[in-house]
Amino acid sequence: MNDKNEKTMNEKYEKKIQADVDAIFTLMAQRVDEKQMNLLHEAYDFAAYAHKDQLRKSGEPYISHPVAVARIVAEELELGANPVMAAFQHDVVEDCPYSIDEIRERFGDDVAFLVGVVTKQKKNQYGQSKQVDNFRQMLSSVQFDVRAILVKLADRLHNMRTLSSMRPDKQMKIASETDYFYAPLANRLGLYNVKTELENLSFRYRCPREYEQIEKQLAELQLSEKPDVDVFIAKTKE
Repeated sequence: MNDKNEKTMNEKYEKKIQADVDAIFTLMAQRVDEKQMNLLHEAYDFAAYAHKDQLRKSGEPYISHPVAVARIVAEELELGANPVMAAFQHDVVEDCPYSIDEIRERFGDDVAFLVGVVTKQKKNQYGQSKQVDNFRQMLSSVQFDVRAILVKLADRLHNMRTLSSMRPDKQMKIASETDYFYAPLANRLGLYNVKTELENLSFRYRCPREYEQIEKQLAELQLSEKPDVDVFIAKTKE
């Protein structure tokens, strides 16, 4: 990629990130007071600084992911200020040189708890397998606060929406985990739209040929039924 194309791509990423941030703050301003809004801005600024030198596999600035997760938490799950702050911060402890204690000092016990639940354990701390221990860690939080699970579901949902940038073996692993654990969890929590989207995205990567065939058949069916729909709409307007 030449310098001009790279500059254009970076500008595109920055505009998307800023649009997501603006949408979050506009939405949250209708729900929270001035003090909480100031903390939300601080949470974003802290996450942006912590991830400033990191990129996603797609080449996007890493902060685009926490921002997208925070937008899902605010817009699609309709949660309050602390879960949105936790969404901004959810990879800071795992991927940056900061601790849960620093999150607690800056944003309080509640945000620190939520971040702690969604932060993966270090390798030398696994009791069994990595995923078994992480799943157990998340599920144990439900008895205290389901919001932590919702932040993690938002994290997984955005990762699935952007899975195309990963290697095929990673795609298969993440899609299988999603179908086995996260989609049923969303279903049990009554998040049927999230459950359906996770299942569809998982199927797309686990069974790409079958997914493409079904997608083609649905498109053909929709096209064949369009004249009937147009006639029905015309009659309702008479």
